[in-house]
Amino acid sequence: MFQSKEFPAKREVLPQMLTEITGEVKKHFTDDKWVNRLKVCAEEILVNIIDYSGSEKIYISCNFLEDEQTLRFEFVDEGALYNPLEEVPEVDIEAEPDERPVGGLGIFLYTTIMDKLEYNCADGKNHLLAYKKLV
Repeated sequence: MFQSKEFPAKREVLPQMLTEITGEVKKHFTDDKWVNRLKVCAEEILVNIIDYSGSEKIYISCNFLEDEQTLRFEFVDEGALYNPLEEVPEVDIEAEPDERPVGGLGIFLYTTIMDKLEYNCADGKNHLLAYKKLV
């Protein structure tokens, strides 16, 4: 379990962030399929923060909620206030990739895979919480 690690909001640091997250996920999920799914969710969230928020830092925490048998991730940034859950785009996953509009697939992906998502703004910071129950 790690409590709020700080990272520069830069693409070159993304592998380090994902290594930290994957290490935590592997402590609770033994199925590689779920480890990879949660890694992809984290990557989509982090790339959106890095590319669009304008934040210089990202704070990530990962906690296991024993009573609920749930892994909780929190992503915090100091960028432009934005709630990615406000307008989850509809994505036609049956369409050919070159026929789909650009954008929205990442949000669709993590809202589909995660069991629960919450967004709030506190002290001028974006807080995105993502929950996944052990399977």
